[in-house]
Formats: sequence, C-alpha cells, structure tokens
Amino acid sequence: MTRLGILIVAVVASASVLDAAGDACHRTKFETQLVKSACARGGQPAAKEAMKQFAKEHKIQSCNHCHAKLAPNYELKPTALDEFHKLGGT
Repeated sequence: MTRLGILIVAVVASASVLDAAGDACHRTKFETQLVKSACARGGQPAAKEAMKQFAKEHKIQSCNHCHAKLAPNYELKPTALDEFHKLGGT
C-alpha cells in the first residue's frame, strides 16, 4: 500500500472513531465525575445529555442557570460547581 493509501485509511478510521464517540469534549480538566465519565463514554453529546438529565432531576429550568456561556466551551458561572455539589453531584 502506498503512503497516500495508508494516510487515507488512517484518516477515515480516525473519523469513524470520532463519529462513533461524538464530538470530543472541549475540557481537558474535569471538575465533576459526571461530566468526566460522560465525555469518556460519548464526547460532548454524552456530557450534554448527562447534564440535561441532572438538571431535569433537580428541576433546573435552564442551562444558563449554571453556565455563563454555552457552546462550544460551556463556561461555568462562579457559583456553578458549589450548586452542583449541594444538589449531590459528584
């Protein structure tokens, strides 16, 4: 196989892995086990779904309750982690 052929196979294989896992999470340092586990399992879509479920269970009406900005980096408000832990999040 030529170098070009090997490169094409590698790129296609990498794209397939990313598609299966979803978009990678932007964070590399995780403050919560919930998001860390979700990102490892399914990337940003899984993390978003996990947080939506957490919010629903705790009757939080909007992502903006804890996030200063949403996609793509989902910046947290200064009180977000404290509130997350008070609600039992790990």
